[in-house]
Amino acid sequence: MKIMLLIPILFILSPNKCQSQTLSTKETKVVLVVSSQTHSVTQIVLYHTFENMTNEEVLKKYKDSKFYVGLLKGSYELNNNNLEPKDNTTIVVFTEKRIFPVIEFFPAEDLAPGDSIELGKAKAKVVSNKKGELILKT
Repeated sequence: MKIMLLIPILFILSPNKCQSQTLSTKETKVVLVVSSQTHSVTQIVLYHTFENMTNEEVLKKYKDSKFYVGLLKGSYELNNNNLEPKDNTTIVVFTEKRIFPVIEFFPAEDLAPGDSIELGKAKAKVVSNKKGELILKT
């Protein structure tokens, strides 16, 4: 009888039924998808998602975009490979580490500490802007 009660509870809590997942981590490698036209972050994606795709697949899925490597420290929600940072999460953008083609840098030179920036659906404030590294906090 006890097993019959546990089966529906396990089914309800199954990750296959969830549309999104909230995760917390010390550090997660991410890719920031930046619009080539507006120079704003349109999406944040887990780095391993990009590792599993060919260059052609990436360029087809994210048209007219540039891609920068970053680190996320804190909590985030994951919806269909799209990452949304939660409050008090720090994102470090390596402005000089662009994933193919490697010619342009992230347009961070005009950002100062305290400035706001949109990260897809989330908003963050600039904590620090040093050469090659932009630190943001949600």
